[in-house]
Amino acid sequence: MSEFERDIGQEILDAVIEIKSRCFDSVLLEDFMSRFYGYGNYLGDYWLVGMEEGGGNSFADIERRLNTWNERGGQELEDVAEYHVAMGVTSLFSERPKIQPTWGKLIRVILAIKGYSPTLNQTRDYQRDWLGRVASETCLLELLPLPSPSTGQWIYGEYSELPYLLDRNTYRRALLGGRMKHLQQRIKQYRPKVVLFYSFSYREQWQTIADADFLPVDEGEFYIGSNETPVFVMTKHPAATGLSNEYWVRVGHAIAAKLAEQI
Repeated sequence: MSEFERDIGQEILDAVIEIKSRCFDSVLLEDFMSRFYGYGNYLGDYWLVGMEEGGGNSFADIERRLNTWNERGGQELEDVAEYHVAMGVTSLFSERPKIQPTWGKLIRVILAIKGYSPTLNQTRDYQRDWLGRVASETCLLELLPLPSPSTGQWIYGEYSELPYLLDRNTYRRALLGGRMKHLQQRIKQYRPKVVLFYSFSYREQWQTIADADFLPVDEGEFYIGSNETPVFVMTKHPAATGLSNEYWVRVGHAIAAKLAEQI
């Protein structure tokens, strides 16, 4: 073997070592995917279920999320404020917090159910003190476990050695069935008053979890389950364009009316 060939071989070996050093811990990643479902309290009245958490913009961000979750005990449900503060994210839970766009819309639904005309300050206060807290009336859940900035981005194939994380479609096929079954079991176990699914893109999955027919409201602007309890609701995603705060208040009023029928 020539000196040139040895040098090339060493460069390839160094590259492989570098790649492996920048991979997520496979054991921790699989533990997180199998056991983490979101934030809050399964005993809460209001469950809010999305497709996946936002964020995860970089290797460092995701690694920090995984390590923080693990260091805090690897719980199925975390306290959203304590978990984010432990990661160094404090702006969402300060005295006058920045309203997280998705959370802010969902909070308006809850406040409207409770009979309020939601104000900005009420929304801030609820985000800071109540949403996704372990002793609260809310539960923030995700159908899929790994955070991602958008459905068009997928960095896990680059930084994971797990074959089913090669691309988003393979990941979905591997995890969706088990996650759906688990959420369905938790709903049957805890019987919350309201389960709100957001994003029409996952309509099929929401219907399977709910095991109920969804009836259109306001000509299909949102849907309410035909069953009595829990009250299942399916809405557009809070990040969808063209949605005013009034949309979320209407959703809340419709849920309140459905709940009143059960009294």
